[in-house]
Amino acid sequence: MASFEKIGMLMGNAAKLGKAVLYSRGLHMGGLDGYQRVIAGIYGTPDRVPVIVQPYTYAMAMHGIPARIFFTRAQPFIHASWNMASYFGFDFWSPVFDFYNIELEALGQKLIWREGSEPDVDSAHPLIGSETDFRRLRPPVPGKDGRMPFVLEAYKRYMEIMRVPPMVYACSPFTMAVLIRGYVNIIRDMRRNPGFVHRIMEFLSMEVVVPWIHKMAEVTNTSLVVMSDAWASQPNMTTEMVREFCLPYVEKVIRATSSPLRTVLDTGSWGEGSVRDPLEVLEIKMRMILQGNPFPSLRPLFLLVWNEDYEAVGIPFFRRYADSNKVCLMLNFRPELIETIRPEHITDRVCAILKEGAGKGRFVLLVNLVPVESPVENVRALVEAVRRFGAYPIREDLEPGELRLPPARPFAEWVREEGLPV
Repeated sequence: MASFEKIGMLMGNAAKLGKAVLYSRGLHMGGLDGYQRVIAGIYGTPDRVPVIVQPYTYAMAMHGIPARIFFTRAQPFIHASWNMASYFGFDFWSPVFDFYNIELEALGQKLIWREGSEPDVDSAHPLIGSETDFRRLRPPVPGKDGRMPFVLEAYKRYMEIMRVPPMVYACSPFTMAVLIRGYVNIIRDMRRNPGFVHRIMEFLSMEVVVPWIHKMAEVTNTSLVVMSDAWASQPNMTTEMVREFCLPYVEKVIRATSSPLRTVLDTGSWGEGSVRDPLEVLEIKMRMILQGNPFPSLRPLFLLVWNEDYEAVGIPFFRRYADSNKVCLMLNFRPELIETIRPEHITDRVCAILKEGAGKGRFVLLVNLVPVESPVENVRALVEAVRRFGAYPIREDLEPGELRLPPARPFAEWVREEGLPV
């Protein structure tokens, strides 16, 4: 994308953002597109609940693209993702790849490739088998090593199509340390050789994650960087372990990469349903969001809670907590339900989430994963249920009614006539 095109895109994006934020505060100047609906949902009250999707392997399966092509070539990855999200009518989509692996692969970690799914770390052969292995490590060249060029090219293609900067992803240094060293090894190191763990964390934070975030931000001018931290979760780790070995480095990364126009946060962890006091986990998650972010009220901050936890603890608990901290509550829709239950039951579940979670705003529904065997009708039912029942103000007596899906062309036909080539 030429520099003048990028400037034009950024100016247009600023105007869209401004309109969305004003709408969220009650100043309605026309309708919202899907992107603006998401922004308004993060900052306040949109016209209805926004629903976003990570197309991921479902987009790959719908197009019949081999995994090694989908996760290494920017055009089929981005075009297939756009096709999937557009066909179903999601408000917005995020270009999610196997973001836990990008920095690790660039460091030299071996991956296992399987057809029909994303690549995974070869846990039988962790890159750091010993302190000697660690001393041999050299930081990757940001944007050059491994599949980093694929990621940057995918982001560029995303901007050409969507005309807005993407939300970009990095692997949290804590989760990276677990993957690169091995879970059993890292637990043993925390007890017997904590200094070694801290050296690993310092290296991954400041010499791997920080330069990679800077490179992605340079290419995209993104306003939001999300580090995902699956291993900083209970019961994988105790809260004491997370406070000692994770939080200090999250703060370092955020302080080194945030700017007045860029928010960096660490999310993706879970565990409120696995502990006696869910507030203990929530306070850790809020620290991972807020550390190093001045003027939090101006930041696009969201508290992501996974279905395992809100089903165990109850959605109203998280709704009250998000309101008290003045942040957006983001809930995912349980992926297995999209694959296994009937469309009318999808509608029932959507309405239950909206009734308890949507509140007066600051709410986003996330479809983080659609299992590859999920019926197309179930995905359509999910999106249509949000459209029909998610208008603000949400009715206190909201009950699902009969939902008749409008006629739709088969996906292959739609792609031929309206989709992007893959």
